[in-house]
Amino acid sequence: MNENAKKYNFDNLMLHLKNRINLLPNLESKHMGLTLPFPQEKALLNMIIESIKRLIEHDEDVCIAVHFNQSDDGAIQYNKIIFIGNDYLHFKRIIDFMKRQDIKLDIKDTCILYRECTADLNINLKGNHSRITSLNDLFAGVEIHIDHLEAGMGYQYESKQVKEDIIHYCCHKDDEEGKELGYQLFVKSLDYFSKKLLAEGFVLGYPAVDSKIKIMKASCSMCFYRDYYYISGAHISLRTAMREADWQIYEPLMQAHMTCNKLYFEGNSFFSGVENLYILKDEDDCKLSFKSRLSTIIGVLEEMYDHKQDVLGFHMNLDSYVPVEDVTQLKEKFKMINNIDKWKDELEEQEMNSAIPPV
Repeated sequence: MNENAKKYNFDNLMLHLKNRINLLPNLESKHMGLTLPFPQEKALLNMIIESIKRLIEHDEDVCIAVHFNQSDDGAIQYNKIIFIGNDYLHFKRIIDFMKRQDIKLDIKDTCILYRECTADLNINLKGNHSRITSLNDLFAGVEIHIDHLEAGMGYQYESKQVKEDIIHYCCHKDDEEGKELGYQLFVKSLDYFSKKLLAEGFVLGYPAVDSKIKIMKASCSMCFYRDYYYISGAHISLRTAMREADWQIYEPLMQAHMTCNKLYFEGNSFFSGVENLYILKDEDDCKLSFKSRLSTIIGVLEEMYDHKQDVLGFHMNLDSYVPVEDVTQLKEKFKMINNIDKWKDELEEQEMNSAIPPV
């Protein structure tokens, strides 16, 4: 590869990685979604997809995901489309917009955005990737450390790698420009894939708890410069390292503040199941503060927000994440849809493949 072509490919790949990072979902303060049954009719599905595209253009805070099942042969059966919003009031705006698109969403069809979390915080996780061909050999490796961040902080990347001489060739050892370009591409790929893998999860596909990935060591060796080798080397070695951790499913623990009628409070059995209940004002109207698992409170959210006669004010925010108590109910896989057009193409390809009879 001549020098001009090498620099041209490098610039395009760096721009591609930058754009892919920008496509990663912003889930920092999101913990719930509205569900819509996945349509079986193609015309209805196309209508919904076009409506979703208009929704995202109108409201950039909306994220789209799906629940699905996957057979042993890899065939995917989608069950629900999920509209992820910032809070309950945001859901109502989403419902209003989709209603104008002739798509009905129900505030009662609310689901939890679970998280995947690992307790393996005091060890370094190692991963490697090798690819041996007749033309070129690839050996890539990383050693990472995972830290949890404060709830709602999102995903961060930090390189603790102090040795910049991490790119090696067994041929063309004097290719200093290739080493410099390779270093930049490999480091950028580590940044992108660390955040991407956290956003995709490892158990059921739910995003990880707010986390920072520290690259403690990294290296990439090959016979001679191949830009796409740096990308695959970073991706697969990072994925291998992260899979070494013991990932578990967690759910949001919410901190709630509310003002309600005293008789409503005393007669409502819901409050017996919450944690850290404080009565801040014990008069005709009670000011309350408490913590509740989202799975506990999600069924009464509509009442809390809309029962104006007894609930005078209600607000909740994310406090932390706690292990899911009953994991047997979690069977469907979860996937973020970061590119609606690409997803539509994938659906059409799946439909074509399913129409082809087996040989």
